[in-house]
Amino acid sequence: MASSSSQTKDGFWISNGAFEVLASGASDRELGAAVLRMLDASRTGVRTPNLRRGPSPFSPVLEALGLRTWSAYARGLLHVHVEREDDVVRVTASRNGGSREGLVGSAEPVAVIERPGDEALGTAIREAFAHCS
Repeated sequence: MASSSSQTKDGFWISNGAFEVLASGASDRELGAAVLRMLDASRTGVRTPNLRRGPSPFSPVLEALGLRTWSAYARGLLHVHVEREDDVVRVTASRNGGSREGLVGSAEPVAVIERPGDEALGTAIREAFAHCS
């Protein structure tokens, strides 16, 4: 699954509702193209949602995956963080640090790519998954 986050005016990163569930046999090109679409959906300066009065912005993802809670989603999760600044994309492996740490990214990116194409980005993401532990 590829999902997108946006940064709030307060500096928090939240799900923005854009996501795609990919087939397990998706090619590197399909994976890279989906992630580039998610990067395009990311915004900064969005309003911080009031989570006490409404559903979590991540609820549509959980529903699409047939899950009820974030905990069910996070159990066994492998995560790769992809960020873009101007034309440079950084791909970083993460590990699931459990309820105390959350998702913890490695100090150094697995790949730094300038203007990646779909296939190159998908390949870098698969390599980063190999570093998740």
